[in-house]
Order: sequence, then C-alpha cells, then structure tokens
Amino acid sequence: MKILKSVIVLVLFVGFAFPVIAQDSETKLDREQEIKSQRIAFFTDKIGLTPEEAQIFWPIYNNYWAKKNQIISTRKEKMSFFADHSNDMSNDEMIRYADQYISFEMALAELLDEYHIKFKKILPIEKVMNIYLADYEFKTFLLKKIREGGNK
Repeated sequence: MKILKSVIVLVLFVGFAFPVIAQDSETKLDREQEIKSQRIAFFTDKIGLTPEEAQIFWPIYNNYWAKKNQIISTRKEKMSFFADHSNDMSNDEMIRYADQYISFEMALAELLDEYHIKFKKILPIEKVMNIYLADYEFKTFLLKKIREGGNK
C-alpha cells in the first residue's frame, strides 16, 4: 500500500510539473520569437532596407546568424568544460583548449568575411556598414531592455 501511495504521489507530481515545464518552454519560445521580431524591426529601420532589399537580405542574414550561433555555442561548450576541469588538465590539454579558442575566433572572422562579401553583393556599402552598426546597437538595446525589465 505504501508503494501504491508513492506511485500515486509521483504520478501527481509529474502531472503537475509537466504543465509548468511546458509553460517554461513556451515562455522561452515566445521570448525568442519576440527578440527575433524586434531584431527584424530594429535592423530594417537601422539599415534602411527597402521591402525588396529586406526580402533578399533576411534569408542571407539568418543563415549567417545560424552559422555564427553554432560556432559560439560550440565555443561556449568547450570553454565551460575547460573552466570546470582546468585544474585537472595537463599542460598539453590546456594548449589544445587555447588553440581551439583561437580556432573559434578565426572561424567567426572567416564567417564574417564570407558574409561581408555576400552582403556587398546585395546591398550598397552604406547599408552593409549599417548591418554592423545595427548588430552592435541591437545588443546594447537588448541589454538595456533586460536591465529595465529587471528593475520592475
């Protein structure tokens, strides 16, 4: 009978916890979608994209962003592992991680170079420079929103 009660309690706990977990993932998806929408509006305004330019620009930029995020995600994973295990690593392992870090930075630079060429093919150079400015300003914009939201 004790086992049955434990199973029932466990089932009830899981049953109540699942909607909370689902709600958290929905909230995260909503937040990601909101940020994506804000990025599109922010960039379109800052870059000064015409509707025709925006139609060509966004698929290319989104592809760039996805590749960039993959590199950053892998770098973060490796650096987190290093931070957690560096005290137990040999000098050779530390050299390998240091070299990997530089490889990630080089991959980001090569990716930017690749997409810089693509951006110049579809937009005037002023608008290409505005992409880089908008990217920097959008990060500042998001940080400001986070700080303001944290104070409420």
